[in-house]
Amino acid sequence: MDIETAANIGETVGGIAILFTLLFGLRQMKYWDENRRYEIGRNPAHHMNNPLIHRGFSVSTNKLHVNLTIQEMVALSREEKDAMNAMMIGMNDIGLLGKNGHLSLGLVEAFCGPYVRVFGIRWRRAVEVFTSASMFQNDKPIEAVWGGLYWLMDTFQPSSLSVEE
Repeated sequence: MDIETAANIGETVGGIAILFTLLFGLRQMKYWDENRRYEIGRNPAHHMNNPLIHRGFSVSTNKLHVNLTIQEMVALSREEKDAMNAMMIGMNDIGLLGKNGHLSLGLVEAFCGPYVRVFGIRWRRAVEVFTSASMFQNDKPIEAVWGGLYWLMDTFQPSSLSVEE
């Protein structure tokens, strides 16, 4: 075998090695993307499985209504306020992940859709009351602070069968 033939064989083997490296890299990127989506998808599941969040849903059911006043909100116990805060901030986070494409709409719907359709109108009122009472100088609109929660409420509009009082 002469030197030119050996060089051609070496170049071919090198090209094949580069091709396999590229294919392996693509496979790793696909695996990384699937793993990232799985990890992000665990966020709503983790959020919804928290007892404090369950308490927030209970408060949404029993204490919130469309004509909520600041006096009624102030009258909530510290535990109820903490539960509502945790639930609504978590829903806001999930909404931001969905709004920005990090969570699929199907996954957001599966975890949050039913709750938003039932409680969305009550949550909207609670956010309005809370924001008007707690922000002395409101430079940003409510939607800027609660963009994820508002996105959820706008995306999953309450159905005509939802409880509104």
